[in-house]
Amino acid sequence: MNKEIAGRKVWTGAAIAASTAALLVEMCLAIAVLVVWGMTHPDPDEDLDSPAMAILAMPVWLGFLTVACLILTVALVMPSATLAHRAGSRWGGDDWWWTPAAAAVTSTVVVGGTGLAAGLGGHVGAPSVYAWWWLAIAVAIVPAGSMARLSARRAARGQEAGLVRLLLLNGCGGVAAFLIVAAIAGILWESVTG
Repeated sequence: MNKEIAGRKVWTGAAIAASTAALLVEMCLAIAVLVVWGMTHPDPDEDLDSPAMAILAMPVWLGFLTVACLILTVALVMPSATLAHRAGSRWGGDDWWWTPAAAAVTSTVVVGGTGLAAGLGGHVGAPSVYAWWWLAIAVAIVPAGSMARLSARRAARGQEAGLVRLLLLNGCGGVAAFLIVAAIAGILWESVTG
């Protein structure tokens, strides 16, 4: 085990900021994918606005999304990162694969607790619903947890731990590039198919 990072702190400001930024990029990408999906599957009700309006409203939503990402970071990602660090420190090194394993455990606890509470209230969902929620939560935690882990490891080594600018510039730039390519592909498809 690497002695210089064995006693590192997981809950650092840089790790929380990096995790929040990673979740924000994930949410923006999910919104972009849903907008593109909405453009390719038009609603039969023609009176509704275009899903592209969501892109124009994204700067307004970024403040709310940032707060939501911060809450998700504190409630899900950082406990998962802490679990990954402790399990890795105890059983074989602080390796990257502890993050997905801890995300699976955290997702199981969240979905299981929610399912238990719903079951006690008499509102039980289909098992596939719980499986999809488990998968969605685990998939959301893994990239953000990995960024939190990387940021905390960089801080423990004495390197600059700030990944927020890198994540937001490259991540949001990637989302913008995805939207531009999707829009060009959509225009080309419409022009070819008529």
